[in-house]
Amino acid sequence: MSTTVWTQRLNNLQPGIQNSIVIGIIIQSANPRIFESNSGKFNEIKRAVWTFTLRDSPDDFLNVTVWGSSKYVDSLFNKFTLGSIVEIISGKVTSRKVDDPNETFLPTVTSQLNITVNEGNSLIQNHNNQKIIAQLEPLLKLPTKSMNSLRSLKFALEHIEELKDQFIDLLVVVTFIGEIRDIISRDGRKFKCRSFEVTDHSVNKVISFQLWDLEWIRLSELWETRKTVLFLADIRIGYDNFKKRINMSIAKKTLITENPSIQQAIDLRLAVSNKPEFTHTDPYSIPNLKCITSVMTVQQITEKLNTQSSTLIESSERIQFFVILYATLTEINLDSRDENLITTKCALCKRFVKKGQDSCMNLECPSGNGSQKPYNLISFNLKLNLKDNTGYLIGCRFMGNAVEQFIGFTATEFQAMKEEQRMEIKWQFLSFKYAVRMQILGPTSSINQAVYNILSMTKIEDSEDTFFDNIVDQLP
Repeated sequence: MSTTVWTQRLNNLQPGIQNSIVIGIIIQSANPRIFESNSGKFNEIKRAVWTFTLRDSPDDFLNVTVWGSSKYVDSLFNKFTLGSIVEIISGKVTSRKVDDPNETFLPTVTSQLNITVNEGNSLIQNHNNQKIIAQLEPLLKLPTKSMNSLRSLKFALEHIEELKDQFIDLLVVVTFIGEIRDIISRDGRKFKCRSFEVTDHSVNKVISFQLWDLEWIRLSELWETRKTVLFLADIRIGYDNFKKRINMSIAKKTLITENPSIQQAIDLRLAVSNKPEFTHTDPYSIPNLKCITSVMTVQQITEKLNTQSSTLIESSERIQFFVILYATLTEINLDSRDENLITTKCALCKRFVKKGQDSCMNLECPSGNGSQKPYNLISFNLKLNLKDNTGYLIGCRFMGNAVEQFIGFTATEFQAMKEEQRMEIKWQFLSFKYAVRMQILGPTSSINQAVYNILSMTKIEDSEDTFFDNIVDQLP
């Protein structure tokens, strides 16, 4: 006997409904969570959960929870991304519980129901009806709340103490997009993170946020500064224990709409385009390298430092800017016997591990106090000199994974090499021209030297040499 399956709209769903098909577009996707087993059984299958938000009309969207083995959940998470149009077959439909603590960690939705997908009992698959796809795709660009709920950044900053522990809605323009960072928590878990900064029409400053969901980290690679508009529903106002102050942050409840199809987004983009360039606020957050487009010579870098530093040094503010420098590499200390050429850091507390020690010896760190096996990271810490036809930059810093990408060896591999091998590698890079993307940090009242951090170096081929020389010659 065949089982009849019924296609249902979200607003027609009822708790306990059987054999339903629900079709919608994924507008939010959280990172899967894996639950470690405590039983200690060999080869026991790990359980995992993934939540996403499904929408099928301007007014109707709900949260879907997927349970199963970590392999099953990961495969679905990787297959169905933000913007995927899917059908859920025979999902378990239940009512949302009043005062359910789990609601704190889920986006705010319009439906009073949830759908649960259990491995083996339900299916998720791509929907392929082109007519329905064309109807659902525009929902990805439609804000999830009314424009009447919007707060300006000016209002939020002026009332931030009163708004503590509340959620607000913002319409903002992206002004800065950071590189993806790998984070290791104190208990050894690995995460990816990307910072970005925003502004709106009401302020002449920027606010920094962090992305933790892998799907938004992926999509943000395509954001454009001063062009990408975001509707941020349910931004959390809370106390930041690290920064010791109240701030705004993206929470589990937050729903992001990218470049919403509303007139307010067009107006905001225009208003921000007329504002002067914004100063990046966090010296530890590096921009996405493709966003670094300003070309400068050594002379121009020096003049900018001298001009701006003289006005800021008394206030202890530190100027910061990012440039592309076309220059020749004249010295790199790859053959050096300097003990700091390669450094070892504790992956958990980020403190340096001294030569001859196995751990950071930090008693507040699990690796340092012996409660956990040491987990150390070995990385390059190079110094090099650059030259163009206007001058020299001496003592530029080149660190971490960027060095490994440049020279083609890991720090661990390089550490095992003999001095002759290191010298050979060094001469492979000297005297060539490079496009060097850099972070420039000016001096302060307590730090009297500028810092030149190299973010990437790309060799300029002979065919490109004349082209780049012409670019430099045309700089003002």
